Amino acid sequence: MSLFLLVELGCNSVLSDSHPVNCRWGLYGEWSECDGCTKTQVRTRTVEVFAQYQGSPCSGEASQSQQCVPEKGCPLGTGCGERFRCSAGQCVSLSLVCNGDQDCEEGGTDERHCDADNSHYVCDLDKTPPNSDHTGKGYDVLTGKFRSGVINTLSFGGQCRKVFSGDHKTFYRLPQSILRYTFQVVVENDFTDEAYESSWSYMKHIQDNALWGHDRRTFHTELNKDKSHRLLIIKNQVELAQFQNTVPQYVTLAEGFWKALSSLPTTYSYPAYRSLLQTYGTHYLSEGALGGQYQALLEFDNEALKETNTEYQRCVTKKKQYNNNKLPIKTNVIGGDTSFIAGLSVLDLENPEANGQMYDKWARSVKDFPQVINMKLRPLYELVKEVQCVGLKKLHLKRATEEYLAEEHPCHCRPCHNNGQPLLTGTECKCVCRPGTSGPACESGTVIGEQPGVIHGSWSCWSSWGSCSQSQMSRSRTCTNPAPRRGGLHCVGLPTEHTSCEEPDLQHLQMMEPQCFALSISPPKTCRAPPALRNGFVLVMNDVTGTPWKVIYQIGDRVSLSCPAWMMREGMAEIICSSSLQWSPSPDSIRCREVPKGPTTPLGLNCKLWETPGKSQCVCKLPYQCQPSLQLCATLHTGRTSKLGMCQLGALQCLGRSFKLVKDSDCDWSDQGLTSCQEECFDTSVQLCVKLPDSAFAVTMSECEVGARRCQGEQFDVVSIKACSAL
Repeated sequence: MSLFLLVELGCNSVLSDSHPVNCRWGLYGEWSECDGCTKTQVRTRTVEVFAQYQGSPCSGEASQSQQCVPEKGCPLGTGCGERFRCSAGQCVSLSLVCNGDQDCEEGGTDERHCDADNSHYVCDLDKTPPNSDHTGKGYDVLTGKFRSGVINTLSFGGQCRKVFSGDHKTFYRLPQSILRYTFQVVVENDFTDEAYESSWSYMKHIQDNALWGHDRRTFHTELNKDKSHRLLIIKNQVELAQFQNTVPQYVTLAEGFWKALSSLPTTYSYPAYRSLLQTYGTHYLSEGALGGQYQALLEFDNEALKETNTEYQRCVTKKKQYNNNKLPIKTNVIGGDTSFIAGLSVLDLENPEANGQMYDKWARSVKDFPQVINMKLRPLYELVKEVQCVGLKKLHLKRATEEYLAEEHPCHCRPCHNNGQPLLTGTECKCVCRPGTSGPACESGTVIGEQPGVIHGSWSCWSSWGSCSQSQMSRSRTCTNPAPRRGGLHCVGLPTEHTSCEEPDLQHLQMMEPQCFALSISPPKTCRAPPALRNGFVLVMNDVTGTPWKVIYQIGDRVSLSCPAWMMREGMAEIICSSSLQWSPSPDSIRCREVPKGPTTPLGLNCKLWETPGKSQCVCKLPYQCQPSLQLCATLHTGRTSKLGMCQLGALQCLGRSFKLVKDSDCDWSDQGLTSCQEECFDTSVQLCVKLPDSAFAVTMSECEVGARRCQGEQFDVVSIKACSAL
């Protein structure tokens, strides 16, 4: 099989008269809700000004992540009902337990503790077709790259479906996710070619036929966009197998993807949902083929083409004298051995047979290194299932996908001269020039077949949705990027869009998943007056009383809360009317509860925290008998330094063991959980001797007060677990 000779002539750049525009990031947005599983949160920023006219692209990433302390637990521990729970939290059918297949992706817990009595093997084969794991990967249509797996391609669902490969002369087992898989080798006998009059006509053809504005597996990034060229694209491919994935209802999700879906917040947060799209892509594969694909690009400078007598055919029939017989070309190769791909990017003008041999070597290597080609895609949000609030999260992921794809819309670019077409890739805008024009901004020359100075209109980007008015909200765009001039064409389409304030799908979900909206719908923005008076005090709830009482509260007004003498308050001691016209914190979470009663002690005994009442006297507790108490950093008699509760230290001292209190910085507090600083401290707490940093003398504080001060971030050293007066 011979290879077309591809030559690129006349690639001299034209100096631009337009000033370069450098890329500039906008400010970061708010941090997302802290993920209870990964204990991380993310925030994003958008490009404020895109690079254009040979300006510098933005450096850095659009998102940041950081460690955080979650306010909500990890949702992976929710119930599986009558199904089996894997170690990662995912649920599988009980019929898949002890069937010989590892249906739990991580750890294979479904096959542990299996013996001859409770095992049943459903298949004698578990080897899947070569590279079939590629069929379960996500795909990002903005970058044109595969992402992490979204479908578990090693889950068989208790089925034993086999397919035979004549090339490998062996049987393979099909995973549950693949509905159809055929080993059929399809090799095109000859190359096909596509010719375009200019870079402009090629770009318009690709955008008219691509799924999302442009196809990343084309030569958009390789084109000389600042000059008009005639293009010849040569292509060929080798198919080894064809596949079709089953519908989402019967697909087993990859555990990593399932965990990410489970951790998504029910309140829409674009940074959190965007992070998932960047990790797992915007789409998944519905069908395609495994094999290899070769494309090569030839660009002819129109002026240079008139001066050459070179013929471009399958073989070289006439040779023009070149200083270098090794001609680099632009290629797009998928699949095959990478060692041969490098050789395909250079042609030997004196030896076309060697070019063909290099292609044949690559084509034969595709059998061992197949990749997905000729794929058809479906939106990733269709795979959202088997998580809490599945309908709401699917709706949010769909919305986030639309926002993510809009990030690279060419409306963000500045206009190109001479009606050139802006093309946005990453953080950089480039101009694809119409025939007869060139330059970074297409500022040189005039468009062939058009009157000079004619400017066609183009839309600006859509504005954000406005506020609700009569149950409707709207957004708008203007035909000013650029505006039409001198008889140029006006923009096609409507300048405004209207939609209901409440999406029909959202209204349906409010009925089907009401428990999800209790977490995501904000309460009305009103500052309600406290309930009626009782004995001159404001009754909040559950015997909590507040003062002062007013008919109307202004922003910043405070109400102090208290409980009867025989009860203790659970929650904050004060609430404030915030700028959001709501009480902060919410009084709904503040209540009175009975003071906990300790164990009954013999009359006359006053045991310490680390002691327990005996028949006639207090006896030492063992450290493991202690309830949780204030943790202190101490060095034990063994020389080991660690955190121990005050009760445990007192028990050691009571038992005659020695220790030395040291600074908090000598211990590792990374695993220290946060608790509320809202409890009142009573005088009955154990007394400690504490040295404050701004005081020359140690003072006596209760255990509760020390804990409250530490909770608020104060720094101090605990000198002794006794009162200072007892030292």
